[in-house]
Amino acid sequence: MGKNSLRENVGIMIKKFVEESLAQDVGRGDLYALVEPSVSAKADIIAKSSGVMAGVEYVNALASLEGFTVTWGKKDSDEFMQGDVLAILKGDSHTLLKVERTVLNILLHASSIATLTKKYVEIIEPYGVKLLDTRKTRPLLRVFEKYATRCGGAVNHRMGLDDSLMLKDTHLKTIGNLKDYI
Repeated sequence: MGKNSLRENVGIMIKKFVEESLAQDVGRGDLYALVEPSVSAKADIIAKSSGVMAGVEYVNALASLEGFTVTWGKKDSDEFMQGDVLAILKGDSHTLLKVERTVLNILLHASSIATLTKKYVEIIEPYGVKLLDTRKTRPLLRVFEKYATRCGGAVNHRMGLDDSLMLKDTHLKTIGNLKDYI
């Protein structure tokens, strides 16, 4: 698979992820939108603690899907401090109120992973080694969580069993003759 088709595939996965994340939160619709007219609105996302930014690609996909704009104060992998403006969202009030929890959940979860990953990367930096992630991710969050580890400085190892052959102790228990794999 070439780089362009891989990037397209990742883009499709990101779009599907944000669609499903928003659908889970919104359900049949935002009831507030039934009682108040929409007005022009702006929302500042301000860091409550220091960390490493992650989630920009996902929020951009959501913005494209839902028709609001985002001006980023930080980009993926940037470090931020408490009080920094991470992003400014603009759009109609119904849209911003509809997406706010999904946006915040995405940024918080991804940035938390990136922040912890960065701490480990800094610990091992003097030893000249790289931190690789694993497939031990929460169900349906693999692409998202591995993206966040990259933002923190880790290297993605394998996305799935089909990326490369790797024999572990559990495999070795079922192999009659290991020389057959050489």
